[in-house]
Amino acid sequence: MSGVVVGVVVVLAVPVIAGVVVAVRRRSWPETPAFARPRPVTSPGGPAPDPNAGFFTHRRFAFRKRHFFVGTGCPPVLVADFPSLDVLRREQPVRIARYGIRVWWWFEEDFYREAVGLGADDVRAWVRERERKQRARRDRDRLLSAAEESLRRRANG
Repeated sequence: MSGVVVGVVVVLAVPVIAGVVVAVRRRSWPETPAFARPRPVTSPGGPAPDPNAGFFTHRRFAFRKRHFFVGTGCPPVLVADFPSLDVLRREQPVRIARYGIRVWWWFEEDFYREAVGLGADDVRAWVRERERKQRARRDRDRLLSAAEESLRRRANG
């Protein structure tokens, strides 16, 4: 009789233990990618684009999605209100995460990191200045290309 009781207990305990293991694995924090492992900051740096930065979702127990942000030197950070940040970033820079002295911003389609303590207006000004410089560089390249083409036609013509 006691063998039957032990067998029943084992049969009931195995699914419970398996369920607990699955629940704990789902609730665990996501793995940190190599580029996101913390690194020392040698000197505070101004804003810079972070091509590695982005969001990913991680499902937890009860099948709810959690949004995490990860960036260069920033391990996964849980983002509480992703939908509202997604709306705000279209109009103004939004601070997404802080790790040590580094801060990550999301503005329009890109992510930026800085370590000098800038505000949203400073980040917006820096992004606009960067866009102006890129436009000027493209215009200059187009002008030089057109001038070279004109000289080539004259020499051949």
